[in-house]
Formats: sequence, structure tokens, C-alpha cells
Amino acid sequence: MEKEQYIRRLSSYQKLSLGLKAYLKFTLQETRFERSEKNDLSKEGHGGYCYVAKGSARIYWYDEKSEQEITLIFLKTGHIIPDTRTAAENHHRALCIEFLENTVLYSIPEKHIDNIHKLFREAVKLTTAINADAWAITITALTDLKLLEANQRLEKLLETFPDIFSITAVKNIASYLGIHPTTLSAMRKNLIR
Repeated sequence: MEKEQYIRRLSSYQKLSLGLKAYLKFTLQETRFERSEKNDLSKEGHGGYCYVAKGSARIYWYDEKSEQEITLIFLKTGHIIPDTRTAAENHHRALCIEFLENTVLYSIPEKHIDNIHKLFREAVKLTTAINADAWAITITALTDLKLLEANQRLEKLLETFPDIFSITAVKNIASYLGIHPTTLSAMRKNLIR
């Protein structure tokens, strides 16, 4: 059943041939992560077409000089994690992922991704569509930082992640919203009233 959800999610980007669906199901790997586990995405990837089957995570930059984490995106069940290797390799900060709760990822091992692109023409379109979606999410978040007030950005985040305060630290949410944690705490108190 969960494999079918994975295939349906990929099919939402691009119509998949029967052959590609079979190949994906055959090569699919499941990886489990514990809450608060962190990985440096510039050193280890999670495979191609990576899907959050259960749980949630955040992708963030870690700046060693300032020892600061800058949250870029929150992911939850049903999200595809974009391929971050190129960005991670070409930046002076470490691109990392933190699992906010016990999480299960489905992905295709890297050794099979090249074969998929060689064997199935639609795989290139699939990869392009996934990357375009990731860019759209990133551009929307950056646009929101410029155009929306902090309380509007918080409301928008809570629409997507109503339980965000129960799964991650206030400082991570504040970083994503581009505000100080004490400001976020005050805003949150006003929302509760």
C-alpha cells in the first residue's frame, strides 16, 4: 500500500510507464531515521526520488563560522525531497537534514538512478518536474519573506504544518520565518489568545 502511495506521488509529476513503475517498485529502498537525527546532505544523500513516507524533517544550512542553522524548508509525509547534491557541493555552508520525528524515507539507490535515466525517457521529465516543484517552493518561501509580514508567514506555515510547534524547536521555526525566536514566542502568545 505504501509503495503504491509512493508511485502515485511520483505519477503526480509525470505519467509513468508500466516498465518504470515496475523498476521503481523493484529497486525501492526504505530507510528509517530516529527523531532528532541529523545528516550532512553534502556528504551523504538519501537516494533518488526520495519520498517522506512517514514523519517529518527540515532541510537547513549550517554555517560553521557562526554556528548558526538557517532553516530552508519543512517536509512532511507525502513530500518529495529534492536532489540537493549539487547545491550542497557548491556552497560554503553544510546543507543538512534533521528528522523532526521518527521518519521513514522511500528512495531509489543512486546506482539505479543512472539506469533509470538510460532505460526510461520519461525519467528525465520526472526529475525535471520534481526539481521545478522544489524551485517553486523555494521561490515562494523567499517571496513570502520579502512580501508578507511575519504574522502572515506564520499563519501560512501553520496552515501547512498545524503541529509544527510540537515537532521542532521555536528557533527552527523562527529561522524559517526570518525572525528572532523571542519575536516568534510573542506572536505565538497573541495567536493563542
